Amino acid sequence: MPRRVTGKCHLCGRTGELSFEHVPPRKAFNERPVVQVKFEDMINLGPEAQVKGPIQQRGMGGYTLCPKCNNNTGSWYCGSFIDWCYQGLDILLKTNGEPTLIYLNYLFPLRILKQIITMFFSVNGSEFGDANPDLVRFVLNRELYNLSPKYRFFVYYNISGRFRSAGVSAIVNIDTSKIYTLSELNFPPYGYMMTFDSAPPESRLFEITYFSKYRYNDHVVKAMKLPVLPTYLWFPGDYRTKEEIEKQAKSLK
Repeated sequence: MPRRVTGKCHLCGRTGELSFEHVPPRKAFNERPVVQVKFEDMINLGPEAQVKGPIQQRGMGGYTLCPKCNNNTGSWYCGSFIDWCYQGLDILLKTNGEPTLIYLNYLFPLRILKQIITMFFSVNGSEFGDANPDLVRFVLNRELYNLSPKYRFFVYYNISGRFRSAGVSAIVNIDTSKIYTLSELNFPPYGYMMTFDSAPPESRLFEITYFSKYRYNDHVVKAMKLPVLPTYLWFPGDYRTKEEIEKQAKSLK
């Protein structure tokens, strides 16, 4: 018998039955079992530590959206997002995971961005929509385009490290005292970051905020050069390699 879960939809805010939302969509390579671990249990794990926890057989995600929001966003945005993921994987396979050129991508930019935002609604708590009503309207009206400049979106290739999904977080640069407010999630072949009235903490990230300026049916060819960044630790915005992590750890002893 299917599991019945009730709660507040992270997107429309209505309370009722919730459906399981795959994050990212199941056909975007998210159909294998994943280990679920709480952040507080992860922060002390190094890049080589074995991760232990309950296994979610159906893939990464949770009961975060009501059936209507799940079905609407799925039918409006998922297909274009899945195509984007296949293109990214194809580029990574053809370059052995080391793309160095600018590659052409055939995209429905607005649909892709709205799917990414939908995933951020699932990653964040049910009160996220209350705090960001303009984002709710943007996603639930498929024809709506242009978005407040307070929201910025970034992407990178991700093929090594661990999955991580972080709700709204604040990062402080100790050297500059600069504060970054962001949310992040990654699942190969991509990682995504959303910032709030903030620049990204990593200059290598490729910005796709401009995707919001396209119309729903705009199909375009975009030349893009994305960085390949690892995610070995659980902290959002940390893209150090294993060697960099180990070198810094030794210097602190």
